[in-house]
Amino acid sequence: MTETRSRAAFTACVLAGALLLTVGVVTSRPEPERAVAVPPRPGPYDRAVESLREQSAALLRGDERAWLAVVAPPLHRRYRAMFRSLRALEVTRFDYAPGVGRPVRDDRAAVEFRVEISYCLGTDMCPGRPGAQWQQPPRVEQKLILKPLGARYVISSITPAPEAHPRHPAPWEAGDLAVLRGSRVTLLAAPAERRHLARLLPVAEAAARADDRFAALMGTPQSRYRIYLAGDRQWRTWYGGEENDWAVGLAVPLNMYATDVVLRMSKLADHPEFLRVALQHELGHVVTLAGAYRADAAADTWLSEGVAEYIGWSPRTAARSLRRDSVRWQLRAGAPRSMVPVKPGPDAPSRAGDAFYGLSHFAVDCMAQRYGEPKLFTFVRLVLTRDNEYDQAAREAFGVPFAAVDKACVSWIRARVLSRDHAG
Repeated sequence: MTETRSRAAFTACVLAGALLLTVGVVTSRPEPERAVAVPPRPGPYDRAVESLREQSAALLRGDERAWLAVVAPPLHRRYRAMFRSLRALEVTRFDYAPGVGRPVRDDRAAVEFRVEISYCLGTDMCPGRPGAQWQQPPRVEQKLILKPLGARYVISSITPAPEAHPRHPAPWEAGDLAVLRGSRVTLLAAPAERRHLARLLPVAEAAARADDRFAALMGTPQSRYRIYLAGDRQWRTWYGGEENDWAVGLAVPLNMYATDVVLRMSKLADHPEFLRVALQHELGHVVTLAGAYRADAAADTWLSEGVAEYIGWSPRTAARSLRRDSVRWQLRAGAPRSMVPVKPGPDAPSRAGDAFYGLSHFAVDCMAQRYGEPKLFTFVRLVLTRDNEYDQAAREAFGVPFAAVDKACVSWIRARVLSRDHAG
């Protein structure tokens, strides 16, 4: 009995030890390795896009070295000029939106894509209001090739997008620009035109102050005006170029809120009096077209040009402008039935274009003198920015139908032009 118990006890101890040993082995076994997700290495496209993001951030914080670090050395001069021009223009936004990446022949590491750049200059251009495309920041398109250089991808090629665009290229996209800032204007000149900067600045500042008064009447105050001085080559390329040989200035709307001015210095440099008029005229477009975008804007060319002439020649009246002889010539050819002149066609003589501007000026001058400037600019605002019909705008601004305004101004214009003619 004792032996049996002892044997049984021994057996129990052995089993218990075996169980403890087994448990010990289980608890000391190493845990299986866990699967760790390893992100894929960024490809050429992702690395190129990241370089563009870095460059944009460097521009906005004013870090020229970091901006150039994303550019291949052969393009440093061009991108340095771009950086300095944009900083002088008080850039507040510069966003790259890259398109589909494509491989580059003979270089598998490189990537090519088109980019759309949304940019804002100063505080007026991008008020941050939601709306249609024309209310959004202006855009430029480029085609870029980026290649690896050291630890990052860099821009090794830049060309314009293949499709023509009426507002491309922007002057700051290519080439050096000399910059001179005043209190109300920023002047930017092509290298060959930089000699005009110092002489032009006080004239431009005076024109800006004159236009500030009309901006107040329109409710479109401007924080700063941008004026580009173009040579003949730039005149035919900046913002799509201008082919009309008689034109001396352009107002280029970039979006609903911002308009740039371009002057053709070869036609203006030797005419200081007309330079002042041209500046006030083009800045007049800036303040009267702010907030305006309409598909049928060409129908109101007489009003947009007439009010710009009114501002440009101010304080002179239409009867004292240099276009009065062309107006007299036009009226001799036939009595107008409306104060709204017919826009001449592309094959019309240059004097017909001069008469169109002059007659438009007379029409606006008539409304100002009959009803007063505040009511005139109410009419201008209702038509150009709110797209009112003439009759609706005339009733609200002047309190009479447009037909009555038109009839009275036809007689007013004839009296001031042809009576002078008859008097010799």
